[in-house]
Amino acid sequence: MSKNPKRILVLYDLPERVVNHDKPEYLLTHHDRPTERDITRAIKRMGLDLHVHGVYDEVEELWRKIGAVKPALIFNLCETYCGDRAHEGDVASILELARVPYTGSRPSALHLCKDKGATKKIAGWDGIKVPAFKVYSHENYKFESFSCQFPLIVKPLNREASEGIAQASVVNDWSACEERASWVVNRLKSDVIVEEYIHGRELYVGVVEDSDGLCVLPPRELFFANLNKDEPMVATYRAKWDEAYRQKWGISTGKALNLPVATHQAIIDASIKMFRAFGLRGYARLDWRISLAGLPVFLEANPNPALSIDDDFAKAAKLAGYSYGELIAVIIGSALSEHNEVAKLMGNRDSNRVSRSS
Repeated sequence: MSKNPKRILVLYDLPERVVNHDKPEYLLTHHDRPTERDITRAIKRMGLDLHVHGVYDEVEELWRKIGAVKPALIFNLCETYCGDRAHEGDVASILELARVPYTGSRPSALHLCKDKGATKKIAGWDGIKVPAFKVYSHENYKFESFSCQFPLIVKPLNREASEGIAQASVVNDWSACEERASWVVNRLKSDVIVEEYIHGRELYVGVVEDSDGLCVLPPRELFFANLNKDEPMVATYRAKWDEAYRQKWGISTGKALNLPVATHQAIIDASIKMFRAFGLRGYARLDWRISLAGLPVFLEANPNPALSIDDDFAKAAKLAGYSYGELIAVIIGSALSEHNEVAKLMGNRDSNRVSRSS
């Protein structure tokens, strides 16, 4: 690196105010925040000038921090404001107003991908297969049936991390569907999306933007080793966050094996199409089901997936030939639009990657 390394400000969210949230050491050693820890360590190893700032509810403090640091780039990991995920795009809007380059997607894409119904409408319009679905507003809630095939799955429209999703979310008749939809409306105060449950393999597909265009990473698959094949396989809240539950059902993720060539290519093509249609930028993850007929069915898009070394996105990138440091460097370079700088950060590298599509 040069004698005056680029200043990188890592922006992240806080569930409450923390005294030393703007000290790099807070993230570099924080084992309960693996994404922030791993990214800050990678930035330090690149020789960049690391600064950090946690956001809870102080816009003025964030604005002052940006003015004081004058970063060349903000690595944006902020998904909430005052603990509310609905404001993910609003935080990015502040970065837009500050006119500082930042990683990840713009406010419009962040807001769009919160709405699982809107993204399905766009995907369907673009010829991508989506499950039949209907959205119910929690403000003017009135349950109505629609043309579909059971079983159905009932989800909060704009929550993440599988919040509000349980085994009871899969329903086999309209009575159970209405009961679960009412629960989401009343308990979570959320709009509801009811969609056909697609029985089949669940795949997570990362897309990263590098100097050659868009690279679709090798798909990762969700496994339930101890579940009967004819039972619904649902990535519930407990399936993601309850370790005892995960062990009971043998839940894990790994490289998707034995995908037919035509299916794999269809996923690559559809993922690139959706990345562009949603206005995503830098990196994102798209979630798919492979129906029993072998067809990719689009579920949802995550413009801010977890990026720790042990998360699926980084593991898929490693299979594509990126070391973890290279992945973070590419994300930084994409935001800076300075791919020659990425090359300096990365040095020489192997070419054992999946083919890119641009």
